[in-house]
Amino acid sequence: MNPLSEEWNIAVCGLNCAKCDIYMASHGNKEVRAKLVEWFKKERNLDIDPVCDGCGGPLERHWSPDCKFLICAREKGVQYCFECGDFPCEKIEIFSSDGHTHHKRAVENMKRMKEIGLDAWIAEQKRKG
Repeated sequence: MNPLSEEWNIAVCGLNCAKCDIYMASHGNKEVRAKLVEWFKKERNLDIDPVCDGCGGPLERHWSPDCKFLICAREKGVQYCFECGDFPCEKIEIFSSDGHTHHKRAVENMKRMKEIGLDAWIAEQKRKG
């Protein structure tokens, strides 16, 4: 079960959607939404509607409906990469080492989630404060 709250919405790949600007913008944060719309217009010359319900939502309301982790998880019938028998696979290892520290941290977090379970991991994070 994916514990949904204002603080926690764990994605298939281990990222916390609740901390993502696009997710926050599509869930009522008007300030973040305005900044995103302005940034995409200025930097990419795109008029966007930042909409994402996270990995558990319908693909038409997902920021990256072609996400390789989301597609793979749905094909394998798991909600999170760490639930897969192939975890950690080559795709997730590449993601972990792509130079983005939050990707590496997400995969490290998933290894811990696999060890103790998602709910226990979230409780552990809350204790760390």
